Amino acid sequence: MLNDDLLRLARQAAMNLAEAQERAEGARTEYHQAVRRLHLAGASLREIADALEISHQRVHQMVEEAGGTPGWKPRRTPPEPACSFCGVTHTEPGSLVAGPGVYICHACVAASTVAIADAKDQPQVATPLACSFCDRPATEAQHLATGPGVRICERCVGFCSEIVDLYLD
Repeated sequence: MLNDDLLRLARQAAMNLAEAQERAEGARTEYHQAVRRLHLAGASLREIADALEISHQRVHQMVEEAGGTPGWKPRRTPPEPACSFCGVTHTEPGSLVAGPGVYICHACVAASTVAIADAKDQPQVATPLACSFCDRPATEAQHLATGPGVRICERCVGFCSEIVDLYLD
């Protein structure tokens, strides 16, 4: 026989635990993205590890978990990088954000932000496509902004927007 008061307390504790786990996951993601931003801003994995007093291997894992893979920065930069969404070439520093073999300019970051915000009001369409930046399937990303043969998810648009803001401010 279940005591109703104790059952109610147990259910409340389960809800509190679920909320705490969600907050912890958000904090972990935020930490990993901050480490990734340090790396993308030019700090080596070893420098980051020393500064945060964690292992080089853990920093590498964190950067990868935040979406940065060994292919995130192209090995060869084309002579004139161009936005993969609009095709406009940009040569000034900070005008393009690089992904694994793809680029996005500040104008397309802004347009993608608006497109994704507008898409939130629409029902999600099932598609086998994935984000060109993080390779997250559309089913997990929920909304993708698309260009000619490229796509970017809401999370990557937010990350690219942060990078663009650093350079434009």
